[in-house]
Amino acid sequence: MIDIQTKMKSLFGGSCYGYCLAYLFSEPDKVNDIKYLTSCFLEGWKRGYIDDDGYVAYPLQYIQMLCGIRYKDVEKPSIHKIEDIKELTIVEYAYNNGSHFVVVKDGNVIFDPSGYSLSVKYGIPFTYRKFIK
Repeated sequence: MIDIQTKMKSLFGGSCYGYCLAYLFSEPDKVNDIKYLTSCFLEGWKRGYIDDDGYVAYPLQYIQMLCGIRYKDVEKPSIHKIEDIKELTIVEYAYNNGSHFVVVKDGNVIFDPSGYSLSVKYGIPFTYRKFIK
């Protein structure tokens, strides 16, 4: 018998990067629509761009699915503070032997899939995502 609830707990437990990508590459009028962002995430999972644990295995294909734009690569530059980030940017925080992704603009977290996460409150920003066309 399949334990759907445990599978979904694992999928959504690791969904922060997938949700941040959906937020970043969706139309501005849809970024606050949880049903829309979730449908994007689930479509990426259905197509195999996102693994069963929520890990975005194929971010470039997922982005193309979201907005039609084709990127060549994703770089992961180091960062020590978010105050210098002005553009919409996905930032990865380290906390408690794990990591968590949020969207930052003008030095502030503007989208956190976990609401007000402990990772942002107590963690340290250590990388951001730079998408190369």
